[in-house]
Amino acid sequence: MKYAIWLDGVVLDVDLTELLYKKFKGDKDVNLPYTFNVHKDWEDFYSKIKGKDIVFLSPYDERTTREIIEKVFKNDAIKFIPSMSKPEKKCLGKLFSEFPEFQPLETAIIGSSPLDLLSARFYDSRIKVLCVNRYTSCAKYSPYLMANSLEELYDLMVKLKL
Repeated sequence: MKYAIWLDGVVLDVDLTELLYKKFKGDKDVNLPYTFNVHKDWEDFYSKIKGKDIVFLSPYDERTTREIIEKVFKNDAIKFIPSMSKPEKKCLGKLFSEFPEFQPLETAIIGSSPLDLLSARFYDSRIKVLCVNRYTSCAKYSPYLMANSLEELYDLMVKLKL
């Protein structure tokens, strides 16, 4: 299984759900705040999946995304796609076109908000979406897996051999 992980919400301790939805609805004056603070369960989770094929999805522009990647991941070689707009269908189209080794049936999207689920559903309903509940529950959109922490999510991933 390959993983596409949203920086906002899963890694970074920031909730952009409402702002990204406003942007999706056409508000051009939306500024996305960012932080270098990661969720307390991120580092342990990342240490367990680090050797896997991972692409990070970022709602931030390329400069901001690079800055975040450099601070959070230090010397790791990280693949990422900046300027991903949620919940647009083209968002994940960019993932699958820029990284052709990633295919919908072999990719799990790890997100933390309903917008992350909708982005995947709009592109291809067969994509597995794994959701960690951070600020908003993902239950409304029936993710493939849902957990209250990355530790719990990892345990479920191991059980299901993802």
